[in-house]
Amino acid sequence: MTTQAETEFVCDCEKENRSACTGEGFFREYEGKRYCVLHYPGQDKLGEFRAALEKKLRDRDFDFGEVWFPGEVDFSGFQFGEGVNFGDATFKGEANFRGAIFSAPAFFAQAKFNAEAHFYKATFGAEAKADFHRATFSAIANFDRTTFNSATYTNFWGATFSGEANFSRTIFNAGANFSRTIFKDYVRFTGSENNNVLGKNPALCFQFARTEKPERVLFHTLHLHPHWFINVECRKFEFSEVEWNYEIKEGVKRLGESQETLEDLQVSIPHRLLAITYRQLAVNAEENHRYREASRFRYNAFEARRIERFRGIVPLRLDWWYWLASGYGESVGRAFIVFIALIILFAFGYTRVGFEQSNKATTAIAAQVPAASAVPPDTKGNPLGWKDAAIYAAYVSILQKPEPKPLTRWAKSLVWLETVLGPAQAALFALAARRRFMR
Repeated sequence: MTTQAETEFVCDCEKENRSACTGEGFFREYEGKRYCVLHYPGQDKLGEFRAALEKKLRDRDFDFGEVWFPGEVDFSGFQFGEGVNFGDATFKGEANFRGAIFSAPAFFAQAKFNAEAHFYKATFGAEAKADFHRATFSAIANFDRTTFNSATYTNFWGATFSGEANFSRTIFNAGANFSRTIFKDYVRFTGSENNNVLGKNPALCFQFARTEKPERVLFHTLHLHPHWFINVECRKFEFSEVEWNYEIKEGVKRLGESQETLEDLQVSIPHRLLAITYRQLAVNAEENHRYREASRFRYNAFEARRIERFRGIVPLRLDWWYWLASGYGESVGRAFIVFIALIILFAFGYTRVGFEQSNKATTAIAAQVPAASAVPPDTKGNPLGWKDAAIYAAYVSILQKPEPKPLTRWAKSLVWLETVLGPAQAALFALAARRRFMR
């Protein structure tokens, strides 16, 4: 028989979580507060707690807001047909959700996993958005082969992983938000040889994530996008057997789409943020001897800033000319083509301007003039033939001083201009070639 005091009992858990213990009576006091058996924060309740837990499961009552689980809890293979609320819950023992099926939204926000948490091969259905924001994982967090089928992103915003975080072969069909997440130990995102994608429409966000040991963050056998790593220090991450999508315009577009769905995604200047990320990834690739990747990332770092304004047509900026002349020092082919084009262009000019005549031609003219007559000075000169002009332009481009000397103002201007542009382009070609052979 229950007393009137027990009937009027109100648990001292947070008000918004009292629905989890509706109908439960007073169990015990803790630090001056009165709790039911579900919310009492002590391990001296194992028997009574298990009885209350089994009753809730029989009643298909999956409201576990702020519930304090005193020991190991096993939900392996369990089918949660209704919405699940583990918000603010505390798991003192191992939390086992292996093979569990969630058919409705699953709320784990601010849950505290003090021991290992296993979601191996768990499945979150199309209507089951998974929310782990600000959850705390103090030991291993195992999401190996977990499938998130929800049409909205999986939320790990602000979560803390103190132990190993394993996302091997995990499927995020609508992406996942790891913004402001803290990783303190090993982190693994891996695919397989047969499936190197993270889902049908994968999109990860690591913006402002903090990795205390970045050299322990591994991405293996995956298809990745550089824009997933904006505003995060990724220079020491390990990327192995990774395929990159280098497309800058797609990265900017995806950032815009993500900003509409992921909170706290600050991408007001996407081109500049992408340029920084590309540079960090270039450093990572260079230090790990992936030189071809490093070259692509360096190129895209410049390219992201170039196309930021006026669709990249900005001839008043020096980097535009750097791109045009040699692909930012990364394209041997472009640098060589531009070098040959300069020689042809100046050779054409040399067939239209005047050069001093050779000694033989000057002697022949003097022989035809009577001795008493003075030889008038040559002020027009003669243009070069195509063959001589090409050879002349080639010599000038490598800082040689071929004969004959330019005579007219236009000829001198062309020679001077090629003396500046030719060697500069030759140096860009040499730089690109050196980088290619270094690889």
